[in-house]
Amino acid sequence: MEPRPPSLASTWLVAMLQGQTYDQIAARFRVTKSTVSKSVTDLARELQSIVGVVGIDEDSAPTAHEIRAHGKDYLEALEHFVPLAKPAATTSLPIITQAHIDQLVLHMARHSRCKQRDIALLLMLIHTGARPNEIARLTVADYIDAAGRLRSPSWLPANAASNGIARPLLLYDATVLYWLDAYLAWRVAAGWGVSDRREYRGLQGDSSLFLGRSGESFTSPSAKATAEKGLHDVLQRIFRYANQPGLGVLGARRSVAHRLQADGCTLDEIAFYLGTRTGTVRRLLATSPGKPPHPGTSGT
Repeated sequence: MEPRPPSLASTWLVAMLQGQTYDQIAARFRVTKSTVSKSVTDLARELQSIVGVVGIDEDSAPTAHEIRAHGKDYLEALEHFVPLAKPAATTSLPIITQAHIDQLVLHMARHSRCKQRDIALLLMLIHTGARPNEIARLTVADYIDAAGRLRSPSWLPANAASNGIARPLLLYDATVLYWLDAYLAWRVAAGWGVSDRREYRGLQGDSSLFLGRSGESFTSPSAKATAEKGLHDVLQRIFRYANQPGLGVLGARRSVAHRLQADGCTLDEIAFYLGTRTGTVRRLLATSPGKPPHPGTSGT
């Protein structure tokens, strides 16, 4: 059975969540029921591992019943999902090096129409390993307190975490903090999510930490009508600048796992920081091409 194009699998997932059975979808598209079932399940697992689905472990094999029960969360993840060409089956996902980061930051500094956001977003992902939909749910108040001070440590709240468990964000590097602060200052100047009060550096504390190009939240219904379908779309566009197959969100999580292991963290600790299970961490750490450097040790 040949794999189905991601767009077709997405169509089948949406049809299933609208109430159609696998038999009905198969008859409509003139394929076998097993083709529909496998394609939907494979897509669901990609959404879990790359974007994150609230209430579903990223390494689980979801049943049709579970997909339907969490339909709203799968659809939200689908809004943030942009598939990339997969690397060869014998090749592990590349680890993101400082050279990759320097290349991406330089390109965004020169060409991005929203460079402060894009650089801050990239560095947030690379340093924390958070999933795109988790980052999309972060608010200004999750990063700074009402007095405008950086929260130390910053936490991903339970209602933003895909597994429903709050965890600290690994935001200690001066470079990522610089660009996050620069982005918030740019937002104030642009008038996006601002307040008439001094709290939260003049921003609304409950507004999303990262906004779309026109100032809309990535988690709001209005964002779905824009050319930027979601925060994951923005991230994948950024990674395409590196022109290396396989470099993307999952590669960032893998890089964070390797960095934490190099720092002496146990599998349980790495799983906690990534909001996942130890079995998933073992797979992220498998077949390492070498020890990854700490982001921020040079360049950016």
